[in-house]
Amino acid sequence: MIWLAFIAITVFTMLGIPKTKFDMTIEGWFPDDDPVLIAMDEFKAEFGSNEGVYIGYKPIDGDVFSSKSLEVIKKIRQDILDAKHKDDSTILKHIVKVNTLVNASVLKAEGDVLVSQKLIGDNIPTTQEEIEKVRKLALSQKSFPLLFFSKDMKYGGMLIQTDFGTERLEEESDVAIEEGDEDAIDMDEMIVADMSEIQKSEERVRFKRADLSELVPLMEEINTILNKPEYKNHLQYYAVGNAPLAYEQQSIAMNEAGPIYLGLLLIISLLLWFFIRSFSAVAWSLIIVIISAVWVIGLAGWLEVEVTVFLMLTIMLILTVGVCDAAHIFSGYVYFRNQGNDRKESIQKVFKSTNKAIVLTAFTNIIGMLACFLIPIPRIQVFGIMSAAGVAFACILTIFFLPLLLDVWAPGRDSTLQKKKFRLSTNKYLPNFSLFLQKKMGNVLSLVQKNPISIILLFLLVLGINIYGVTILKVDTNIANQFVEGNPYRESAEIIDKKLMGSLNMEIFLDLSKTNAFENPSVLNTIDELQRKLERKYEDVVVRTSSLVEVVKKANKTLNEEREEMYSIPENQSALSQTLFLFNLANPEDRRKQVSDNYSKSHISVQLYNVGSLKYLDVYANMQKDIDEAVTILKQQYPDTKVSITGALPMNMRFVQVIASNGLQDIIMVLIVVTIVLIFVFGSMQGGLIAIIPNLIPSMLTLGLLGLTGRSVDVDILLLLPVVVGISVDDTVHFISHYRDMVMKDGDIKKALYHTVKEVGQAVTFTSLILGLGFGILSFSAMEGTANVGKFGSIAIFSALMCDLFLLPALILVFKPKFQRKRKPKLQRKMAMHK
Repeated sequence: MIWLAFIAITVFTMLGIPKTKFDMTIEGWFPDDDPVLIAMDEFKAEFGSNEGVYIGYKPIDGDVFSSKSLEVIKKIRQDILDAKHKDDSTILKHIVKVNTLVNASVLKAEGDVLVSQKLIGDNIPTTQEEIEKVRKLALSQKSFPLLFFSKDMKYGGMLIQTDFGTERLEEESDVAIEEGDEDAIDMDEMIVADMSEIQKSEERVRFKRADLSELVPLMEEINTILNKPEYKNHLQYYAVGNAPLAYEQQSIAMNEAGPIYLGLLLIISLLLWFFIRSFSAVAWSLIIVIISAVWVIGLAGWLEVEVTVFLMLTIMLILTVGVCDAAHIFSGYVYFRNQGNDRKESIQKVFKSTNKAIVLTAFTNIIGMLACFLIPIPRIQVFGIMSAAGVAFACILTIFFLPLLLDVWAPGRDSTLQKKKFRLSTNKYLPNFSLFLQKKMGNVLSLVQKNPISIILLFLLVLGINIYGVTILKVDTNIANQFVEGNPYRESAEIIDKKLMGSLNMEIFLDLSKTNAFENPSVLNTIDELQRKLERKYEDVVVRTSSLVEVVKKANKTLNEEREEMYSIPENQSALSQTLFLFNLANPEDRRKQVSDNYSKSHISVQLYNVGSLKYLDVYANMQKDIDEAVTILKQQYPDTKVSITGALPMNMRFVQVIASNGLQDIIMVLIVVTIVLIFVFGSMQGGLIAIIPNLIPSMLTLGLLGLTGRSVDVDILLLLPVVVGISVDDTVHFISHYRDMVMKDGDIKKALYHTVKEVGQAVTFTSLILGLGFGILSFSAMEGTANVGKFGSIAIFSALMCDLFLLPALILVFKPKFQRKRKPKLQRKMAMHK
């Protein structure tokens, strides 16, 4: 029956795997009613998608204005547009416009009328005189430098705009149709509120989130064109944006899935075999992990839970718990076999001695992972729930399914045969590590018994130093630095920041709530002053700003014989209205990108360097103050003025705010909850407190090392800590559970410690070596976060081993914790009294 039940559940969950949905959206980091998402929806409702690809390029001839460079860029643009219109099913249909030097708009005055022309168009300059003429004209356009070419003109840029993320949610459209309320979807009636006061309202227009996985095919199609030999031989590319970011992430994942993760399994398998000397130990351990992962993913599919990139961390936790528990089982089995017990007796004894500890470790890990639900980030909440489920499944399979598997195939048939097999084959070249380790475990306890207080003080010193490191730890996220140095995307971001328009952006969305408000010169002058302040005050992070102000100034200059002194905002409203009217006739598309049709809403685009969230913390707060000051001035004439801020920087700042305020607190909460659980399950305050100290040091060591070395913590490290706690708790609970059972027999502490270190110490060493070396292979990943998980995960695992082998016995010897004795059944008490 048990076999049938497990097979049925596995088949059922496997059928759910194809139904699993992955949430690869950036917006998935935040609740649906988060101010940063509401602001983004409002911006999209008025000005469309801000999802695009910016591609910097470097011609081999060193001049973006050379005939060859311009010809190549012209052909690339045309190829993209041709591919877009060739087949409606292509992903390139999402491209709205391809902006390059060739088709950049230039205003000309023909009498009293403005005309929009292309900088180059179809006629590529061939002579040096023609090239210099084009160069001079391009330099006269204040919006062209850094956008289309660098200051030294050795680097160029093209901007590919898309409509990703502008598809309205079906429920929003249905509601509007059913109620017949046209205003519900009227873009010009949107309410745009201050970030601190913005709230969810019925008038909000909602959009489907742009899934990063959808952007990968877009980048693949673009790369197919860019990498044509006739283009690639002349240009070197540097692409930034969500599409290149998603493409790079997927490329790394596909390239590393085989070498790194299969290498991880190979290392774990080899070490399991080396320690246990049985392929059954390898096979059954991995089957427990695989089935647990299948159950988690399949159940998520049936429940329509959207999983994220953190699924890999969930699988790592399942791997950790599954291998730890299985290693304890097999290590105990080998221990009892080496003591002369037969196969059946060894299986019975090992499960009797470890089942309780396995349940306790699972329970504490589940409680700890559910604490992730306290962080108000949907993705981390899903990670916590799925991880808790994975731990529970691994526990169930270990207790109920592994005994059945051992009945089918257990390590060795009898001790004599096994010894002979080892002697004739493996022992000839490789020593039996389990026998060697059992002999050395006694030496460990002897060392601890000589001076337990010194050992405790040494570990407390390490803990104190690392706690200090935690106090100086800072949270920092950097989009480009999620990749290791030398990665193409990271290098591209550095080039774009250094030579061109910067790889981050921020949009300041203004709603003056009155028709024609942006035809008021005082309004544009206030915005102009704000832009100049941002560029001057924050020049180390702000590359440039742009808004309707630049459009008006350029149009006014063009209408006044290109006189430089006329690059200004007209002084009276009539002249300003006329200038905007003429610009709208000349280029309605560009006008629509800057201001709404009724001139009540507009925005300021701020291009920024990618310097990481840590540097932006104070800068962003000060920017908001400057923006609020400008809004206060606008409210004197337009009291209903509202402002919201959206874009990559605000989303990054919001993310850091949530992580900084909740991430570390969550780890502390996990440790507190685990401590309470341990006190409860051991029935001893001393026992629970002694058990938590070895679990505290590995976590603090991970964070402390980051702080002491001046490195910052990111979300990958924060989510690694529950895995570290899981490993530590697993080994500690096994150790103390076994010690409690032994010491309650006759009260002999040293004897109980000796047997515990001999049996459990061996298993703890096995699991730590297996998982520590296994995690270590992740440090070779091209993803900085994954590499850090490998590096610091290994350090934490080995530090947990040291705590369990040295600190835990020392604490027990010094404090001698007393455990609550189990109440004997009534019949046993009567028999004892009778005797």
